Amino acid sequence: MRLAVLADIHYATLASPVGSRRCDVSDILLLRAVHRLNRYLRPDLVVLLGDLINDGNGPKAELELGRLRRCIELLDAPVLVLPGNHDPAPARFYRTMPKPAPAVDHAGTRVLSFLDADRPGYNAHRSEQDLARLRREANRDSSPLVCLQHVPLFPPGFHDCPYNYTNAEDIISASHSAGVSLVISGHYHRGIPLIEHDGIRYLAAPALCESPFRFLTVDIEGDSVEVKEHSLAMPPEFGLVDTHVHSPLAYCGENLDLAKSQSLATAMGLAGVRFTEHTGHLYFDARGYGRCADTGLPAAQPRQCRVETYFGLLRASGVPQNAWGMEVDAGWDGSGLIKPEHESRLAFRIGAMHSLRSLNGPVRDPVKAADEFLAVLRRFLANGYDTLAHPFRVFRRGGVPTPPQVIGPTVELLRQHNTAAEINFHTNEPSVEFVRQCLAQGVKLTFGSDAHNLYEIGEFHPHLQLLREAGFAGNPQDVLLPVSPTRC
Repeated sequence: MRLAVLADIHYATLASPVGSRRCDVSDILLLRAVHRLNRYLRPDLVVLLGDLINDGNGPKAELELGRLRRCIELLDAPVLVLPGNHDPAPARFYRTMPKPAPAVDHAGTRVLSFLDADRPGYNAHRSEQDLARLRREANRDSSPLVCLQHVPLFPPGFHDCPYNYTNAEDIISASHSAGVSLVISGHYHRGIPLIEHDGIRYLAAPALCESPFRFLTVDIEGDSVEVKEHSLAMPPEFGLVDTHVHSPLAYCGENLDLAKSQSLATAMGLAGVRFTEHTGHLYFDARGYGRCADTGLPAAQPRQCRVETYFGLLRASGVPQNAWGMEVDAGWDGSGLIKPEHESRLAFRIGAMHSLRSLNGPVRDPVKAADEFLAVLRRFLANGYDTLAHPFRVFRRGGVPTPPQVIGPTVELLRQHNTAAEINFHTNEPSVEFVRQCLAQGVKLTFGSDAHNLYEIGEFHPHLQLLREAGFAGNPQDVLLPVSPTRC
């Protein structure tokens, strides 16, 4: 069984961090973790081990819990949620959160949840009733038994964590009687790595709310327990720049805010971002954008133009000019839908093909689409772009698989025009073979989140994994297009 463990989210509807806790964005951190779990890690069960919010007695406690519950409900896997000492008391907590059964059997593993009493010094105490419940597990079958609680439990003297149970020795004795395999806790923000003593393993998850925003996966297979730590933030030594972030002017945007985007990029270990709004969204209204690849710029109505609004928003949000960019939509004739007077003010330009004439009708022929794609791309790349966005997503959006015959010619065209290839996972699955060929031909890459929601900014976990799958294990800077940072 794969168990995902998240602890100490400490969400608060505040405008600033609380010490080292990023309480102000921890709902975004949770959402980011949820999407990574669903798409890439795929656990059998997810557990949240308390301190979901920062002030359980505050007037916004129910509102904050409700917001987190909406994130939790997006999980594909079943979930168990326990309160911590910062959360409301269990009776109030479980008015909003789903209350777990005391014991859950899942994927060949039995999981017990404990709601223990607080004690001074941020410690805890387990009741005689719960100790008896634990001892009764001695009569069960031999499947692995996992115990969950908020406050760390570990043999006294085996770790320097200042928190434990006032009756830890009694709990450990009952755990031995029950045949407990693994005890998992939260509460201690640094976390406690796996400790094994007398046949029981002990573990505490680090705090999701503190950089680098960590959580755990635990793989349990019989007597084997393997723990892996995951960070939502990127390794800062890589100096990664997210070269594809949208603005509130995107018709397909969700909760974007330029100031928050920059702050989150810094928190996520990035060296900067490039804001690259769709040119079609800036020259056309939402209805006209759907036809702009066919009609081209001559159909744009001056009264609908929002380019100056975009530049004004960048300026007002303190975005440095070397981060000003646009995602230039391609016309079906290979033209770039951007006016020269606006293009001249940009520091970064992404070329993007979002539709093809051959994929716009009821009959979609992949061979015909491949030919059209390459013909349009030859003309389009001649306009000169820093990078080509999501190179083959147009096929995925058109409902046909990427024709393999387009991969080699696309790499060659990028090489000829000195244009980088964007790795982009937004509603997209990039081709490993395409990346291999880019690496072999010396075509530079860029990392783009294509963020339409704040949680997506700088989420380069899959990008780094794709590089490894393509055979590259070095520093990404060696293969990425040099992009100057936008922060110190």
